Amino acid sequence: MACSHRAVLIVTCSVQGTSSNLAKRRVDLRCGKPAGHDGPHSDAEHGESWEDRGCELTHVLRHEDGD
Repeated sequence: MACSHRAVLIVTCSVQGTSSNLAKRRVDLRCGKPAGHDGPHSDAEHGESWEDRGCELTHVLRHEDGD
């Protein structure tokens, strides 16, 4: 049985000349590990991992500058 935990990763970037941040990308993640696994959850398709804080759906924010 697969782990049921999921996450939404939102990647933000700065808007030049302001103090604002803009959402640049949104990725739906699904843990591919077996149910009841130890350690962080992991989505191999997107190369991302996260801690769930006890929720089945977690929101993860990551800020990236430059492209």
